Amino acid sequence: MGNILAKSPQEHALATIRTTEKQRQLILEPAPLPPPPGYVRVHFHTDLYRIYDKAPPDMTADIPLCRSGGLDLEAVKRQWGLETCLPVDPLRWKPFQPTHSDYLSPVAVQVLSHQQGCIKFIEPTVSHQTLLQRQTRQVVLGVACLLQMLCRRGIDAVSQCLEEDTPLPALCRRLRRKAPNIPTLSWDDLLNIFILFLWLSLAVAYLGGYVALAPRERARKWVYTGSFSL
Repeated sequence: MGNILAKSPQEHALATIRTTEKQRQLILEPAPLPPPPGYVRVHFHTDLYRIYDKAPPDMTADIPLCRSGGLDLEAVKRQWGLETCLPVDPLRWKPFQPTHSDYLSPVAVQVLSHQQGCIKFIEPTVSHQTLLQRQTRQVVLGVACLLQMLCRRGIDAVSQCLEEDTPLPALCRRLRRKAPNIPTLSWDDLLNIFILFLWLSLAVAYLGGYVALAPRERARKWVYTGSFSL
């Protein structure tokens, strides 16, 4: 079972798509090299129908084999934050149930990877709690991106207001001309100092008990009640 701090398979797949797009923009074709000795190439598909449609894998990785030549499925789960994973039989195109739930024998690795040079995996089942954790993480990341964008817009608005509607920039330039020995600070430097002062004030307020962040509790409260208030 994962946690809210671990990346979900969807995030790993999105990162893979972005990397592929960058390679295409730079006209860099991924090198079709075989996996290193002692490794096996694994492909992950978000759904079985993507394998039926011969769609490209959502994620690809080379996983090290055990000393016996088998494959530890826990390593595959850790690679992409999966809760469960099953290999797909390349002949029947159906999930293959190994004898041991978290281990593929050397014979199974050889058979499953013989035809295509890789082992295809899917995540057959996901518990309700894991789905809730992944959805909560998506919401938290979305809120964080929104807050970051709002902070940038707010900083730009404050900077523009201070520069156009107050005499502070002119005073800074005048002071710099009158006192050349003072270290040169641009308007951007002063704005960064102001932002640092705001962050320090927030940290002091948090440590002093005046502000309670509690991101986990607020995220959990938002998921269950739709409100961030504690």
